[in-house]
Amino acid sequence: MERFGTVVLVLAALGFLGFGLAIVAAPEAVLAPVGISGTAAGLVELRAFYGGLELGLAAFLFACAAKPAWRAPGLWSVALANGGIAAARLLGIGLSGEFTGFFAAALAWEIGFTLAAVLALRGRPG
Repeated sequence: MERFGTVVLVLAALGFLGFGLAIVAAPEAVLAPVGISGTAAGLVELRAFYGGLELGLAAFLFACAAKPAWRAPGLWSVALANGGIAAARLLGIGLSGEFTGFFAAALAWEIGFTLAAVLALRGRPG
């Protein structure tokens, strides 16, 4: 199960890395499917918060995958970050009544990684 946890960390890190790089490079193109666009100042904020946070989380998860003592905290981060995003997305869908294919794909990713991280944590000794 230790290997499974490492795989979960690396795959989650790659996902955050890819999404973060895409948002830093072209936030409007990435976020247009959900109706997000912005002014020049707004694009700075999108790059900083969405892109920067994703890149920082990716770096942390890669470090967790490389250091055995950090794997459990990394898996908790994957579970809580993705679970929190999924919960807030579901709340937003419920409040707005809006549901798109983007939301479906995002929820599959978020719930999938939440469950995978929890499964990896359950299989850890101690």
